[in-house]
Amino acid sequence: MMKMSMKCGLTVMALLLASASGVAAQSWAAGPDTIEGTIRAGSRDAPVKPGETTQITGSRLSPGQTIQVLHGTELLTPEPVTVDPEGAFKVEFDTPADAETGLHPLTVIAANPAGTALIDLKLSQDVPLSGEDAFELTTVATNDRAYQLALSDDGKLFVASARGENGPGLAPYDAASLTEEAQAEIPNNAAGEPMGTFGVGFDAAHDNVWTTDTMNDTVVVYGAADLKPVKVFDEGIVGHPRDVVIDAANNRAYVNAALTGKVHVFDTESFEELDPLYFNTTEGREVFASMSLILDAENGRLYSSSRETPFVGWVDVNTGESGAFEVPEADGASAVARDAATGRLYVVSQNSDNLVVLDEAGEVVANTNIGAGALSVVFDPTTKQAYAVTRAEGTVTVTDADGAIVANLPLGDAGNHIVTDGQGTIYALTMYGARDDDDAAGSVTRIVAK
Repeated sequence: MMKMSMKCGLTVMALLLASASGVAAQSWAAGPDTIEGTIRAGSRDAPVKPGETTQITGSRLSPGQTIQVLHGTELLTPEPVTVDPEGAFKVEFDTPADAETGLHPLTVIAANPAGTALIDLKLSQDVPLSGEDAFELTTVATNDRAYQLALSDDGKLFVASARGENGPGLAPYDAASLTEEAQAEIPNNAAGEPMGTFGVGFDAAHDNVWTTDTMNDTVVVYGAADLKPVKVFDEGIVGHPRDVVIDAANNRAYVNAALTGKVHVFDTESFEELDPLYFNTTEGREVFASMSLILDAENGRLYSSSRETPFVGWVDVNTGESGAFEVPEADGASAVARDAATGRLYVVSQNSDNLVVLDEAGEVVANTNIGAGALSVVFDPTTKQAYAVTRAEGTVTVTDADGAIVANLPLGDAGNHIVTDGQGTIYALTMYGARDDDDAAGSVTRIVAK
């Protein structure tokens, strides 16, 4: 492992002079222009701020391959780093204290075999904790790799756990006491392994719980009373399903195929798959990379945000008509919430670490930095506040309706989802539990203003 400072890096010219003999000796073997394997700068689950030490790591590379990393023309590896026999490498370095926050592109150059890769190092702004005295927070542990939450009309909080040491799970909790009441009977996939539970939604009309299985590209429906599967759709029916949203009044379940503009539609009574819907932009369907999905039942519209392009889109569930707002301030948009009283949208983004408030016309009302890895958001109509989970920072940021921060509350490692009962009680989910805790269990935190 090598450690150095970005400010002490060599220039490209120095690199060429220092390694000219090595370059001349390399074989010009044909191969891919990319580096085969996975390379990451920083951490998805922990923020990196200016002045802090971070790392670049690689896995599944070719053992013996040599790696060098550049920030612009500045070399971050004075000596080539050699990939170990397990196909891994690590480079630690200090970021400058005066570095700008945002995405910093890095160039990774490999030899033997040759290849290049462009990766981003994100430096995040510090958003200190605040306002905790104004809220009552109650936290309990839940299943490993907890993923999403859904509230029922009778006070049940369903926790979907994707996978982990104890396998996938679906558990109802009493929303008032946060006590676990049961565990679902998880069916097996075609390979004989337990099916995953990622997204989750409650169907009040038929007392069923709908779940998405991202790993097996399908949807599984459980009876809420006995938690046994009542419908297991064919594997492959939905490519990489993420969220499931239920319109109980109209017997519809909407499941988005993540990172596409396609929404699969199911009849919640017959379980028949109906014609799909699409989020379109002026540039075509493929540029809309859907993440979270919400329903405006009163106006018959679905809303979603696009992770790969700066769009927030809507689609009419009755006519299929679709439109989108371009939001350049949103980079890596992950989730959207809506205030039904004003029509305002609240958009959070993982790359830009912000919450953007849009009016009904799509004009920006506010752009607020809320911390590293903003991932999920809800708007509570009773408190008239937005609540946003940050994955890397491990917080719940509370803002007023105009996007001003009123509190920044501690949550835990890998915040992943948040829901509201619409009456001022918020439930936030982490995948891994408390920060620095070796326990793999996730957690649920109930948040209520004092």
